[in-house]
Amino acid sequence: MPQRYNITSMLIDKKWKQRPGSNRIPRYAVAHDTGNEGSSALQNFKYFNSRELDASAHVFIDDQEVLMIIPLHEKAWHVRKQVSDANDWAIGVELCYGGKISGEEAYKRYVWFFAWLCESYEWNPMLHVKGHFQLDPGRRRDPVNALQRIGKSFEDFLGDIKDRMAIIKREGKGEPVVNENKCDRFYRVQIGCFEQKENAEKLVRKAKKAGFAAIIHVDVSS
Repeated sequence: MPQRYNITSMLIDKKWKQRPGSNRIPRYAVAHDTGNEGSSALQNFKYFNSRELDASAHVFIDDQEVLMIIPLHEKAWHVRKQVSDANDWAIGVELCYGGKISGEEAYKRYVWFFAWLCESYEWNPMLHVKGHFQLDPGRRRDPVNALQRIGKSFEDFLGDIKDRMAIIKREGKGEPVVNENKCDRFYRVQIGCFEQKENAEKLVRKAKKAGFAAIIHVDVSS
């Protein structure tokens, strides 16, 4: 059975200009790679949560986790506004690669997350998933840079998303789908605060067995 993955929400502080806010329903997604070989999802969170920056993205994915640092309904600065409306309407997703990161494992999570997005928002990946290189061809080559390292083209990537969407449809409730577009309201339940990550993960496993959504939320905002 194909692996299912959790989405970890670890939000950068609202005080930074790279988290500009807003409240929109996303219209499409943009595939990026970090361009910074060997940097993990967590390292990118720490970087974007430490100083004022002119760029950001919603999600960073490596071989260990799918890490959301800006809520999907908010804006992020991930494509030049001169070439696209992506900052206003798109979800920016960054693939971490190189160094000690397993390209194959990171790619599995990357494909899964885009399939999850397309299922959640009822998108066609051929129409609603764009590569950064397509939106800003004179300056950018991502995520082709990272995909080529594991023998994948952007067309392969889109095909793999479609294949994974078919699995999600077939397995139904097995995937942790949170559909912000269709839910009238959400309820947040805080079930603990821990100094040791393993203790938090133990309680998350218990919560999942009890039927709670597989979303781990760690908010470091003040």
